[in-house]
Amino acid sequence: MRIYAVADIHGKKDLIEKIREIVQKESPDLMILAGDMTQYGFPLKTLVQLEKISIPVFAVRGNSDLKYVETLIKHRGKIRLLNQDPVEYQGKQFLGLNGTLPLPLVSKSCLNEPRRLRQIENLMTPDTILVAHPPPRGICDKVGNRFSAGSFCLRRFIENHPPLMVVCGHIHEQAGYGYLKNTVVVNCAANKTFTGAIIDCKKDMPLNIKMVLNE
Repeated sequence: MRIYAVADIHGKKDLIEKIREIVQKESPDLMILAGDMTQYGFPLKTLVQLEKISIPVFAVRGNSDLKYVETLIKHRGKIRLLNQDPVEYQGKQFLGLNGTLPLPLVSKSCLNEPRRLRQIENLMTPDTILVAHPPPRGICDKVGNRFSAGSFCLRRFIENHPPLMVVCGHIHEQAGYGYLKNTVVVNCAANKTFTGAIIDCKKDMPLNIKMVLNE
């Protein structure tokens, strides 16, 4: 299975057009949107554009995606919103965590994070792909390349219940990938250098990850 993962589109029309070109060129089986698809107001226009992508799309909500975005996605039925209910696709299990902490403020989604993680701890398997908007603390999470701003809760969860891979975004300048023990963490945030990541998942083979360079 080939996955194209990208985050932090923020409703930019030119970026969505570039994403459609990448899908056509790389021929992924699945696209993952790891949050911040939209930019607060008027999300419907962005969702309509994203729905034109010709492959299945799984998504989670980020901090710039209003709660209403979840309602729109569920009502329209063309993008699959990942949550605590596992989704099986081509031999992998997908789970999602919606929302994130808008630094430096405390938010309801931040306070709910431990509860949401507890809901999925018994569902984790070695083949689980977990999609969240924020990265775990210490992995691809340095704001201004200086201080870590990832989630402590998510890091502890991964250490105790390791999935195959975590797909995230949020910290734009830290797009790339790293490892937390044996779990691959892919920050697929779109920025001036990259537009997401191509991830090849082959049975009994290590994950192959390629960051997509802007051309």
